[in-house]
Amino acid sequence: MSPTDRRFLPVPGQRASDEERERAVERLRNHFAAGRLEADELEHRIERAYRATTRGELWALQWDLPRIPSRRGLMARVEQINRRALRVHAAAYGTVNGTLIGIWALTGEGSFWPAWALVPGTALLAWHLAGTRRMGRTLRGR
Repeated sequence: MSPTDRRFLPVPGQRASDEERERAVERLRNHFAAGRLEADELEHRIERAYRATTRGELWALQWDLPRIPSRRGLMARVEQINRRALRVHAAAYGTVNGTLIGIWALTGEGSFWPAWALVPGTALLAWHLAGTRRMGRTLRGR
């Protein structure tokens, strides 16, 4: 086992809290719902989870089951992807509109025709920014 893998293992002798026991039981129920555990095995593991006094005992109940991504990790990933999409959107907005304004300036500066792209593009970018901020607040629980 590599040193980086060891940092994810619990300290076997550390005492487990009631909350940790409840989370372990919830994960076991999720694995049962996914068909990884039989009913009698689930019952046996839940009994052992409630009797567990250390984190190592709780980890031993789940070591053979795949790790289910946490909701917090999933929310952080969604927020990160949305921020990247916003950066791409802003870069495309700047590139397209900058190019159009440059062409307008080089061709004699008649009526400001780049506005036909600038106005709706600005509205869409503002809408994306507002949605990103709203989703970020929602995911963080504010």
